[in-house]
Amino acid sequence: CVPPQAVCCGDHKHCCPRGYTCNVATESSPSAPHRAPPVPLRAAGTHPGGLVPCGATGSCHGGQRCCQAWGGSWGCCPFAQGSCCSDGRHCCPAGSHCTGGGWGCSSQRWDLL
Repeated sequence: CVPPQAVCCGDHKHCCPRGYTCNVATESSPSAPHRAPPVPLRAAGTHPGGLVPCGATGSCHGGQRCCQAWGGSWGCCPFAQGSCCSDGRHCCPAGSHCTGGGWGCSSQRWDLL
């Protein structure tokens, strides 16, 4: 598992941060009893094998999300539905958002349209 102290989900294909519960059906990690730490971004590659394009030249692997990183470059969040933090260095899992510019992740609720 990529995130530090992550927990491998039952399908052995996905990971969730410590304190979250895997939901393999939705490929998300919805329940967090407390604020979870944000996950550091990894540098986006320039290899053509990347499945998720980031800008004109970068790419992330499938199952990851491109985030605008510090200094205008791109970084890869290990959560496809994750949210990018405004610090340009971290991201949070699906169902949560960054707090304090990247100091933590807290749960959020989305209303149906």
